[in-house]
Amino acid sequence: MNNKRRWMVAGIICVFSFALICSNPVFADEITITGIINDTYQIVTEGGMVYEVEDTDMGNEMLNHVGKTVEATGNVVEEDGVKSIKVDSYKILEKTES
Repeated sequence: MNNKRRWMVAGIICVFSFALICSNPVFADEITITGIINDTYQIVTEGGMVYEVEDTDMGNEMLNHVGKTVEATGNVVEEDGVKSIKVDSYKILEKTES
């Protein structure tokens, strides 16, 4: 009987652990954002949302275009209120005069 109870407790702990892991922002969402690259390794959208650019080959390549408007696609993670993007692809957009 004692062995059965241990298995039940272990199962409950596993279920709660899985739920905790899935609720954490470990799993990133892939999105596309458009904004201007500033000189502090960030993309700032027209609405003022700031995304830190993670230190990857693609992200570093994109950061060579400071002051330009880009459309970046990648995984976004938010931790402690700070959003960061791991850039998978990007393209430079040309702004047209209105």
